[in-house]
Parts: sequence; structure tokens; C-alpha cells
Amino acid sequence: MRIEWIIALYLLVSVMMILFNFGFLAYEKLHARRFDVRTKRFAELLGQEIERNAEFPTDEHKRTLERAMHRMAGMESFDLTMERLVREGSDKSERYLHGIAAVFGHLTYYFAKKDDLHRAYFAYIVKRWYRERPAGDMVEQALLHSVREGSFYARQNALEALAQVGSARALAEAIATLERDGEFHSPKLVTEAALAFAGEPTELEDELEVRLARFGAQTRAALVNYLRMAGLGDPDRVLALLRDGREGLEVRLACIRYFMRRHWPPAEADLIKLAADDDPARWEYAAVAATALTNYPSMKAVEVLKGCLSSPSWFVRNNAAKTLYGYGLSLEDLADVLDGSDAFARDMVTYHWELKRMEEEERERAKRGQGKEAEPA
Repeated sequence: MRIEWIIALYLLVSVMMILFNFGFLAYEKLHARRFDVRTKRFAELLGQEIERNAEFPTDEHKRTLERAMHRMAGMESFDLTMERLVREGSDKSERYLHGIAAVFGHLTYYFAKKDDLHRAYFAYIVKRWYRERPAGDMVEQALLHSVREGSFYARQNALEALAQVGSARALAEAIATLERDGEFHSPKLVTEAALAFAGEPTELEDELEVRLARFGAQTRAALVNYLRMAGLGDPDRVLALLRDGREGLEVRLACIRYFMRRHWPPAEADLIKLAADDDPARWEYAAVAATALTNYPSMKAVEVLKGCLSSPSWFVRNNAAKTLYGYGLSLEDLADVLDGSDAFARDMVTYHWELKRMEEEERERAKRGQGKEAEPA
């Protein structure tokens, strides 16, 4: 075959591929536009139906709603309609949602057999609009099933839904399921789900504590972060975790941050010891402990933090300087550091105090500028 024919064939195939791509893009755009139009039209019809039954949903309306929500377009229309009703009046929308709670139980059975995309979107709808409390057992079990066997997005939506509608035991079991199945999940997802729990926080705390030993290091760290942010937890139990040398880095760092937020005098000696550790391989402990000591001002802490200014780690030096400034010390109070032989320590102290001075001057200029604008012409 001559080379010209090969080139011509290659060009023909390339042109056909380009035409196919353009045709497919045009089809997708047209399909998306038709879907949007159909969804908006369906939302209008569904909205009118809901308006007629807002005060007291009839059995016929519930069956109509259930059939409509078998489709993705129906769920999206329901979501849009409920958003509008909430804006117009939350009392009426809440009464309506309580009235149709049984519909979600029927839909749960239907979507349990569908693919991950449908289950993920249904979990999102449950999270936003399901109002039965305590949640029906069928709804809880279906969400747990999605956490156990669903795709990443199905698991995430189901976990968030359980945080909103499920019991403390169900949410704790869902977190344990993620851990047991060994599927990848961000520890932040666990922390945020626990913080979003709509039930009694102490009940969730008890359920998680029972399962704590079954969790891996990342999940335990996430749960300690949850206790810190929620202002919960037994400080003595967290202190025991901090002192346990078998615990991993992330867990012990989470414990240090816990005592940064929650002042607990028995933890002060441990924080000072960690901040004073000059082992380069353990710089993370010293860096976080230097920040945590912000909540534990003392002469001993000042001396240890001065020592941290000579650490080979920039993060340790930086955090120590921030904490010393937070104690309200002046440059005169740190004369021994400034007159010392460690240039890195001198530079870090000078940098932070100069930075804070410039920030204060900037705030003063901003206040004066606001004052001038407020003066009458």
C-alpha cells in the first residue's frame, strides 16, 4: 500500500472521530437541556400536588409521590419543591414532611435494589427531608447497608444521613463498619459525621467509647478530634491515650490538641515533657505541644519554650515563639535569647515580635480610616 493511501486513511479516521465527538457532545447537551426542562416541569406539577396536600397528605397523594420519586427526576423535583416550600413557610413544610414520613420507608425498600447512584441520591434526600424520629428500622438498616456495600459517594451520603436521622448506636455502628471493611475513607469524614449528629451527643460518645478499641489509629484520632471540637470526652481517658507509647503518632497528636482546647492541669507536665523533647525524629510532638502550652502559662513552660527556640525544626521554633508572644512577654523578657549565641532563636523572636507590631499598626490605621469615614461632611 502506498504511503499516500495510509495517510489518507489516517486522516479519514481522525475526521470521523472528531465528527463523532462533536455529535456526542451535542447529544449530551441536548439531553441535559431536555432533562432540565422535564425536571422543572415535573417540579411544577409535583409542587402543585404538594400544595394541595400540604396540610394533610392523603393516602392517594402519598402513592403518587412514591411513584414520582422512583425516578431521579422525581427526587430532584421533590428536592427543589421542598426548598421552595421551606422558603415560603417552614411550619407548613414541616407538617407536610412529617405527614409523608411513611413514603420514605416504602422508597427505602425500592432503592435497596437499585444501583449505587440511585442509592447515593436517595440517601441525600433522606438526610434533608426525612423527619420521623426515631428513624424507622428499615431506613436505618438500608443506610447501614449502603455504608457497608456502597461506592465511596454512597457510603459518604449514607453516613451523613445517619448522622441526621439515625440513632447514636446506628451511627457508631456505621463508623465501625467503615473500619471493619477496610475501605478507604477520610478521617475527616468520620469527625464531621459525628459533629453533625442530630441526637444527644453524650449518647454518641458512650456508643463510640464502647467500640474505641476496635477502631484503627486513624479513626481513633478522628474520634478524639470530634471529642475536642464537641467539648466532650473524659480528660483522664484522653490523657491515658496520650501517655500510651503504643499509640500511633496521629492519635497522640490528637490528644495533645484536645488539651490545647480543654485546659486540664494533670496534662500540663506531659505537654511540657513533649515540648522539651529535642529528638529530631519526634519534632511533631514538640511542635504541637509548644502550641498547646498556650493554655498552660507558667515559668516552667516559658523556660521550655525558650529551649524550643533552638530546635532544628522551623515548626517547633515558630510555634514556641507564637506561644511566648501569646503569654504577653516583651523583648526585654527574652533578653537572654536575644543576647544568646543562637542566631535561629534570635531571628524567630525578632520576626514574630516585628510581625505582631506591624499587624497592630495596620489595625490602628484601619480604625482611624473607619473613624474618618464616619465623620459628617
